[in-house]
Amino acid sequence: MEWEQWSQWLPAGGIFLVLLFSRPLLQLIFSDRDEKRFRGRLNLFRLACLMALVILLVRAVVHPAAESLWFTRLFGVLLIVYVAYLVFYVASRLILRRYGRERQRDEETVYVETYNSRLLTIVAGALIGVVALVAVIRVLGFTTWLEAGGVLGVLGVMLALTQGSWVPDLVSGLVILNSRLVEEGDVVQLGERKDEVLMVFRTRVFFTEFLHLANNHRILIQNSRLRGMTVQNLSRFASARGLREALTIKVSYDVTEEQVQKLFEQVMAEAVGDPDVPVEEKYEAEIRPVNGGDYAVEWACFYYTKDARSLLRTRQLMLALVLRAAREQGISLATPLLVNGGQRSTDLG
Repeated sequence: MEWEQWSQWLPAGGIFLVLLFSRPLLQLIFSDRDEKRFRGRLNLFRLACLMALVILLVRAVVHPAAESLWFTRLFGVLLIVYVAYLVFYVASRLILRRYGRERQRDEETVYVETYNSRLLTIVAGALIGVVALVAVIRVLGFTTWLEAGGVLGVLGVMLALTQGSWVPDLVSGLVILNSRLVEEGDVVQLGERKDEVLMVFRTRVFFTEFLHLANNHRILIQNSRLRGMTVQNLSRFASARGLREALTIKVSYDVTEEQVQKLFEQVMAEAVGDPDVPVEEKYEAEIRPVNGGDYAVEWACFYYTKDARSLLRTRQLMLALVLRAAREQGISLATPLLVNGGQRSTDLG
């Protein structure tokens, strides 16, 4: 009889020890560097432990009526939901470390999602969700097969009615991961706008998260919508030379080819000598006219770079070098507007 009395308090003692060592325990589970976020998770974990203690103490004191009390059922449901979340988090991290892929991002080694890891995570989440749902149904008192089947049927109908809003994003996310078109850490350009340079931060279940390199903010795009967009992956080079960029200027027809050649040669020499401008020095720049308009000739200097994340800064530094070299050599980059013709028309008037 004494052992039966002591055995009722053993689970409470175990939970008390878990509550006492909650901080080092959660530091093993969660690897957040954000102290504020970690503190929130720690407080939530401690709250779950307190709810478990309350349930055990109530069952030890008023055992016959413990399961019929409304707050024990409420605490039980909340505890089941939190434990399911915690188990899913640990399982997803183990799956990511086992089936994910290591990649360098901002000088830090991270594990990125793959098709296998995402698919296994979804399967594990579905199994954990079903077990948690059955446990919640039993805690709420739906013990017979008819009552439990009715609850599961209602949830199934709700999932069937809403599948058009979440299934396309889920499937598209798996297709993106399987095709490896874009991966975490890749620098991409959406559409034809050269100022829209983004870095893939994370491919989630229903959306992909990007970091806008120009404005330093995050962009969320649905996976189904992302599959229908034109995505230029600037991190995947067509050759070993790197990304081929074009620095363009417009000059008058009076400016000779030798002057333009000298201008771009000075720009490339200064760019190669500047460590802040990541251009490839072993590949010779290509200087070509690309367009001949009514008022000016457009010239382009093609160079190579392998630092896709610094692409915007490289473009800005190269433009600054062009402006300084043109000023030193006396070449005007202002588009000619037939000033003499305008003066003649004024005289005729």
